[in-house]
Amino acid sequence: MNLSAPLLALRERPLLVICDYDGTLAPIVVRPEEAVPEPGAPEALAALLAGGRHRAAVVTGRRSAEASAFLNVPELQVVGLHGMEWPGETLHPPDTAALQVIKAALPHAAGMRLEEKGWTLAVHYREVPEPEQPALEAALARITPPPGWEVIAGKKVREFRPSGHGKGRAALQLAARFPDHLPVFLGDDVTDEEAFAALRERGGVTIKVGEGQTEAQHRVASPAEVVTLLRTWA
Repeated sequence: MNLSAPLLALRERPLLVICDYDGTLAPIVVRPEEAVPEPGAPEALAALLAGGRHRAAVVTGRRSAEASAFLNVPELQVVGLHGMEWPGETLHPPDTAALQVIKAALPHAAGMRLEEKGWTLAVHYREVPEPEQPALEAALARITPPPGWEVIAGKKVREFRPSGHGKGRAALQLAARFPDHLPVFLGDDVTDEEAFAALRERGGVTIKVGEGQTEAQHRVASPAEVVTLLRTWA
């Protein structure tokens, strides 16, 4: 483990630490319901919050209650559904008609799984045989979402959601709530890139977890190194 000195030194300033969940605070697994946190992650987040100096939040594509239950850190603010679901705010009713249109247009493949989140629909294909994945990706790309909807790509997943949200907007909203804190965003997925770009323009610190091209300024190897960073900052 070789974490850079500039990342470790961030603890000298009040931080707003914003983390993705899957692939950042928890290892990537085949089935989303089995994505338990990296050992030590909940405790590290709790320690970061305990002193009252730093702030922390999770911005995830999951429902906020699901990520909150995995982490079990009561003081932690969790923003769900890529920035649609905020603590203390009531979501508008889901667009069930649009979701039915999307479901009717989906291709079929052995191993493909649908994750219905009420307001969004994720199509997972990690269990589809690898030789068949490119054709499935192409078929998903040909689907035109209903007006006011968009499709975003993640690791072996395509998610259909209402437009106008995203982790970039959510990260900027959180940063605006805590203007005296240095915003730091940690994420591993394609959906985190918009947050990296948004916070870099604001002078924040962005950290990619794992491999792959990225807009982030820094990189760590795994959720285990994320836990080490959180502990150091705490």
